[in-house]
Amino acid sequence: MKAVLHHFPAGRYFKPAALALAITLSSQTQAQTSTLSGVVVNQQGQPVANAKVHVHGRQQYVYTNDKGEFQIQSPANAQLHIAAKGYGDEFIAASQQPLAVTLNSGGLERMTVSASGLHHYDLDMAHPVSVMSGEDLSRHTEATIGETLKTLPGVHSNYYGPVAASPVIRGLDGPRVKLLSNGMDTGDVSRVGPDHAISADAITTEQIEVLRGPATLLYGSGAIGGVVNIVDNRVPRQLRSPQTVVDVRRNNVADEQSYALAHDGALQQFAWHFDGFDRKSNDYKVPEFVNDEGEVKKSLDNSALDNQALNVGGSWVGSRGLFGVSVGTINSQYGIPGHSSHGGETEEEHADHEDHGAEGVYADLDQDRISYAGELYSPLSGIETLSLSGAYTDYQHIEMDAGVAGTIFKNKSFENRLSLEHSDVMGWHGLVGLHYQHNDYRAFGEEAFTPDAKTNSYALFVLEERRFGELSAQLGARLERTKHDAGALELEHLHEDDVDHSEEQDAQASFARFNAASLSAGLVWNFQPGYQWALSVSRSERAPSAAEIYANGAHIATASYELGLAYQLDDDGEIGFYNGEMQRETANNIDLGFRKTEGDLTFSYNFFYNQIDDYLYLANTGLSMADLAQHHDEDHDEETGHDAHDHGDFDVYQYQQRDAELYGAEFELSYQLDPAQQLSVFADTVRAKLKSGSDLPRIPPLKAGVEYQYQAQQWSTVLGATYYARQDKVSAYETETAGYTSFDASLNYYFDVQSVDVTAFLKGTNLSNKLGYVHSSFIKADAPLPGRAITLGITAKF
Repeated sequence: MKAVLHHFPAGRYFKPAALALAITLSSQTQAQTSTLSGVVVNQQGQPVANAKVHVHGRQQYVYTNDKGEFQIQSPANAQLHIAAKGYGDEFIAASQQPLAVTLNSGGLERMTVSASGLHHYDLDMAHPVSVMSGEDLSRHTEATIGETLKTLPGVHSNYYGPVAASPVIRGLDGPRVKLLSNGMDTGDVSRVGPDHAISADAITTEQIEVLRGPATLLYGSGAIGGVVNIVDNRVPRQLRSPQTVVDVRRNNVADEQSYALAHDGALQQFAWHFDGFDRKSNDYKVPEFVNDEGEVKKSLDNSALDNQALNVGGSWVGSRGLFGVSVGTINSQYGIPGHSSHGGETEEEHADHEDHGAEGVYADLDQDRISYAGELYSPLSGIETLSLSGAYTDYQHIEMDAGVAGTIFKNKSFENRLSLEHSDVMGWHGLVGLHYQHNDYRAFGEEAFTPDAKTNSYALFVLEERRFGELSAQLGARLERTKHDAGALELEHLHEDDVDHSEEQDAQASFARFNAASLSAGLVWNFQPGYQWALSVSRSERAPSAAEIYANGAHIATASYELGLAYQLDDDGEIGFYNGEMQRETANNIDLGFRKTEGDLTFSYNFFYNQIDDYLYLANTGLSMADLAQHHDEDHDEETGHDAHDHGDFDVYQYQQRDAELYGAEFELSYQLDPAQQLSVFADTVRAKLKSGSDLPRIPPLKAGVEYQYQAQQWSTVLGATYYARQDKVSAYETETAGYTSFDASLNYYFDVQSVDVTAFLKGTNLSNKLGYVHSSFIKADAPLPGRAITLGITAKF
């Protein structure tokens, strides 16, 4: 944690505000809060375990034990929301005594979405939201967030092997999908390249929220495609009874072993949290395939993983607010599949690399993070909550080749959000806030295809809602200013051992500034009990990221040469500076949903259309690096002894801006056959093309699936199949991808050992051992999906 302590700049920006908030909290009386006890049962009078009891409009919540009992700190005039999977939810007044709640079977469980900003439940939001938590999250947990979420409607994975896979939402990924940890940016460099892993992990997470469609109002222009918010209790927001959860699992497809522990507790008004995990795996086994070099493979080279994390946090929680801090560190060494690192070697050099083959090509990642959050309830008349949250992240990863350090990527990020939630004004309830984010990105080495860049973003946002009977209206707006500073740009991408043989190097100072405005409006109409229409329209603007503007160099991991908007490329392969005006992306989105939320049959349809002006995408130019004028200067080769850095066969990609449209649909349906059995089906599809008619690259295909669940008293099982269609709607220079079907199953067995609740589970994925390729992957031909995987694990709570 040394780097964090040395460089944490919070005091410079928000230390006075945080100190004032903490002093105010400590001076508030606690008399208005009391400890409430209750029990949750079903219609047959049997206890409902793991029901969530939530103080409506606040961050406090607890879960019932195996006897259906709960205790929660709550103001006397609060309303409690009780929900559990497979049951309709209930609202009761905290003053109601005794607190005995009966849940009716059937219907959808309402899930609180912390990323909504206004404590919305998923079924109350105009934008479609998916929430994965509890046993469902545990069953889908994989080593990456992308693979964990890929079965959700509208969500796919860009898949850079099992160790680096990011979510793709409605065909959009990279800098258009915001990755958050408790509402704050994860601070890694996964948005710069698909081979860069997301630093967050699902194994100690309580729930993951996926907001599909533009979510720019709270989180900025980087959320133009959607948001993935990873929620945990690292900054405690509730006073919980002491509980420890231990999770141990092992699978055969990569000889993976993982151990995780999470502990929560409280004493009087102080709450604490601790979690950590250790995951190790070897190269993943895959069905036999032939890679693009004609080699027969049965495993995915450079796909091993060694990952550890440790987090600790504490909070003061009172009736008038809370304030907490968490500190965490992550260390990960993960292989980089498909990495072409030895092109142009001599036989002696290649033999030497083979001697070190066990080490392979991998990334050594370290991240330190400090997060804090504070809330003050009713500080002034008309103000319900004053909230302050922030995070400082010090991130670094080194790409190693046979034990030798290569490219180094660093990013220091600092983010703060200050918001004020007001009570009703002319019937409207909402919040206003300020959002600041700073990124200091640096890269050194052969794969440093983007220059150092500092990015600052400032924003003002507002969210408002009002109910008109059974109609709920939601409005929002955001004004944002983004500034990128990359210093002096050079036309030729030089490495440390290159010689500057020109008398005067072409260079150009680069400052890019963008103003972006986003507006959103939504309606949710509960036109009769259990049925609702949801409509949202938005206009969202996105400033290009630093990588999209300044990239200029060979990106070895994707076997490509990337060129940003700051440059122009002529037909002769000559690179020059672009002196025109770079445009913001402007997305005009409409989303229409129809939902049935009560009864044994529930379903949800979502239809969306997204017209994006000046859509920014990485297009294959049809040139290779050998065609670039500055890379085949014979005099330069003779002078430096280089052979175009041995990457002459790399294709040249350039960021381009064209008008585009994306449209599609998502569907979910569940039928409760009886109290023990449920059948579910789901599907999603997206069509993405330029206005000129050509298809956009790397767009996921249609996905459809079916799932059967059986729940007995001491065991449960899930059987499912997911079909991925053939993707034949491809862009220029892109190949089609064959379809495949994955069959999966899981079995859970529940038992007690003295006072310890134990769940033993067995999970199988790709049971037919089908060879499958991911169309949205840059290295799909060299990185098929894992083969048949059997995971055995145990979770204990005490």
